[in-house]
This record gives sequence, C-alpha cells and structure tokens, in this order.
Amino acid sequence: MVGENVEVRILEVSRGQVKIGVVAPREVSIYRSEISRLNRRAALEDPQRAEVKTAIAALQKILKKR
Repeated sequence: MVGENVEVRILEVSRGQVKIGVVAPREVSIYRSEISRLNRRAALEDPQRAEVKTAIAALQKILKKR
C-alpha cells in the first residue's frame, strides 16, 4: 500500500522481470518516473507546451508496447 488508497500489485514474475500494477482512485495521478521527469523538463522549457509534450510521451509509451 502507498498511503491509504493506492495499492501496488505484483502481476507477473518471469525471466528476471517483474510486472506491477497500480490500483488507485481515478482522481489520483500515477506516472512512471521517466514521464514525471519529462513533465518537469517540458514545464521548465516552455510551460505552455508542457501538456503537449507529456501527451506525446505517453502516446509513445503506449505505441511502444504494441
């Protein structure tokens, strides 16, 4: 558990890899550390474009999985 309403679950362990899942209320934002770093860097570079860069990074991650 992380706090009172966020749960981290081990979904699978296979060949040296561990897949995790996060269960949390919708109002709780969950970001991988590299996405958070991209968000901070984008906000420092150009606050108005930060949201666009964040969306692009998230989309790239989704497409990479497929």
